[in-house]
Amino acid sequence: MFQAQFESKLNQSNLHIYLDKLYEEDYQIPMLQKNPIVGILPVRGAALDGKSKYTYQTKGFQTMAVIYEKKPIQQQEIQLLVMELLQIIEKLENYMLNPNCLILDPEYIFLNEKQWYFCYLPGWNGKLSQSFHQLTEYFVRTLDYGDTNGIVLAYELHKATLQENYNLGEIMKQYEAHEEERKRTMEEWREEQRQNRNRLMFGEKAEGVQMRIAEDYGNVFRLMEEEEQYDPEDTKGYYEVEEGMQAIREEGGTWKSWRKAAKRLKRNRWGSWNDFILEGDEDSDSM
Repeated sequence: MFQAQFESKLNQSNLHIYLDKLYEEDYQIPMLQKNPIVGILPVRGAALDGKSKYTYQTKGFQTMAVIYEKKPIQQQEIQLLVMELLQIIEKLENYMLNPNCLILDPEYIFLNEKQWYFCYLPGWNGKLSQSFHQLTEYFVRTLDYGDTNGIVLAYELHKATLQENYNLGEIMKQYEAHEEERKRTMEEWREEQRQNRNRLMFGEKAEGVQMRIAEDYGNVFRLMEEEEQYDPEDTKGYYEVEEGMQAIREEGGTWKSWRKAAKRLKRNRWGSWNDFILEGDEDSDSM
């Protein structure tokens, strides 16, 4: 295990991590210094009293533990962190650096300007698969339990990482495929609801009298009566738009006037605009 100490001096903030082993300079720190990786904190190594000391610059950074002490973690934040971690692991391997040297403790994971940063600790005999599983336990503890997607992601990660030799990249691919399928299903459901609303609107019009301007006849209109849905003698005010959908009841008002106008015009298929007078118009004319 290691010991850690935060230090703040004037305009400088550092994290010092100590290992109980002699410091040995190797290619790892020079490799990181010559090839900076976004998401890896800059690090310096030194010997101190027979131990190894590693110093990380943390000015302007907040730890994950501090951030989610005050608020729950969301699905987007978990997903962003995991995807950035996968990118960092790939880059480390490209530079022949060991991903098992990453520290995945929330106390030592940092956020700065929407980018997550991790500590790379040379010489540490960590185990990335075990460290990440412990991180998923932290996700579960700090979840926003009103965020259904976050719950699904956190518990799926936690369950999948219980297995030995799991592949985090494959887990996230499966999750993303599941998310795409879920989004398609939701879009199909929303489209179905939209179509149902359109049918409902059409049903309201069909229950009354539909007017269509006849371009060939100028200032006249044609009444299109839906005999199957509309009975002008029926004054109950109920009709079924579609089987299984809620019946709609008229409460008088404009629809009542349109119903009476339809009764007057049923005998004549054609007429002028003056023939089509609503009850409210009659009342105003008689005043």
